[in-house]
Amino acid sequence: MLSIGLALISVTACSKKEPVDYAYKIMFMEQEKFVEPYPTRVIITPEFVRFDDGENAEDFILFDRKQSLVHSVVVDDQTIMTVHRKDSKIKSPIKLNFSEKDLGEMKDAPQVGGKQPRHYQLLVNNKVCNDLIVVKDLLPEAVSALREFSLLMASDSKKTLSTIPADMLNACDLAQDTFAPTRQLMFGFPVQTMGRREYARTLVDFDENYKVDKKLFVLPAGYKRYTVQELREGKVNFAE
Repeated sequence: MLSIGLALISVTACSKKEPVDYAYKIMFMEQEKFVEPYPTRVIITPEFVRFDDGENAEDFILFDRKQSLVHSVVVDDQTIMTVHRKDSKIKSPIKLNFSEKDLGEMKDAPQVGGKQPRHYQLLVNNKVCNDLIVVKDLLPEAVSALREFSLLMASDSKKTLSTIPADMLNACDLAQDTFAPTRQLMFGFPVQTMGRREYARTLVDFDENYKVDKKLFVLPAGYKRYTVQELREGKVNFAE
């Protein structure tokens, strides 16, 4: 399955910009159990990261890198939910031992950005949680941006741990979502990720010289705004 996924990759040949003035468009295809494969577009600049489902997308997630805020915009509801970075010293309720396996260069796979992919496995408590096909030094600014986003979301995830029953805790999930959210980026840019519950994400295309419309980073005016914490505390009335 890994080699089949890699065969989908195509690369837009564009010259790199200086880090102070870059705009990337990255297209993934994602798969989940019982769900038809769907596209995810990621647009990255020094100031923002936007996640949506492609051209003409209405709903989107906007990560404001300078303010350390994540906004989730839903057009049908006309709402904007905001997630703030949170400081927490919460430790994992179960022991997490991390290890990695380097399964070597994938010599038969197509090159991505002129580089050969490499296969890694991420383990927690001696169990394989993720298979990664990674290209070292590919899109380093994108890796940094995705790392920032993962850390912010993980800081929020810690706030919900107390609501999860002990028998529902899973070491792989705790590592990926909360206590080691950047592991999947530790070896470079993942061109394919496979994980639990038959989940897979495959790089389809990327453009390092994307001509971005700055309107994509503007939040809609007049929408109802609330924080994820207010939602959890039952302080949001959608009927208003």
